[in-house]
Amino acid sequence: MEVNQLITVNDVRHAVSRALDAAFPDVPIYGEEIKQGLDPPCFFVKLFPVVQERQQGRRYIRQHTFDIHFFPRGFETGRTETANEDIHQLSDMLYDVMEYIDCNGMIRGSGLRHEVVDGVLHFFVSYDLHVLRQRPASSPMQAMDMEQELK
Repeated sequence: MEVNQLITVNDVRHAVSRALDAAFPDVPIYGEEIKQGLDPPCFFVKLFPVVQERQQGRRYIRQHTFDIHFFPRGFETGRTETANEDIHQLSDMLYDVMEYIDCNGMIRGSGLRHEVVDGVLHFFVSYDLHVLRQRPASSPMQAMDMEQELK
C-alpha cells in the first residue's frame, strides 16, 4: 500500500533548519548526531522517533518531535559567556520562530517548551501531519460466463 506523501519526514527536518537559519543566519546548524568539533554558538536539531498512528480507515496522523539544542559560546571550554538569562531570551525568540514553519505550506508546531540543562538550551516542538494512504489498486472484474434455462 502506498502512502500519499505530500510532505516527507525530511521535508519537515529541512523546514525546521530553514526556519532557524532565517531567524539566526550567523549561527551554524547541525543535524543528525553530535560530533566532536562543534563550534559554539550553534544549534543542533535532533528528531525524535517519528510516530504514526491510524485515525480512521486510510487516515493516519504522523508526529515529528524535535529537540533543538543551542550550545552557547564557551560551551566547549565549560565557560559559557551566555548567562541563563540570555539563553531564556533566545528561547522566547524560538517560541515565535518555531510556532509556524513553511513546509510546502505553513504547519503549526505544538507542545512547545524549553529547559536549560548543563548550560545547553533544549527547545522542544512537535509538528503533527495528516497522512492519507492511497486506496489499493483493484483489479477489474474478469469476464463471467452465465447460463440460463427457460422452464
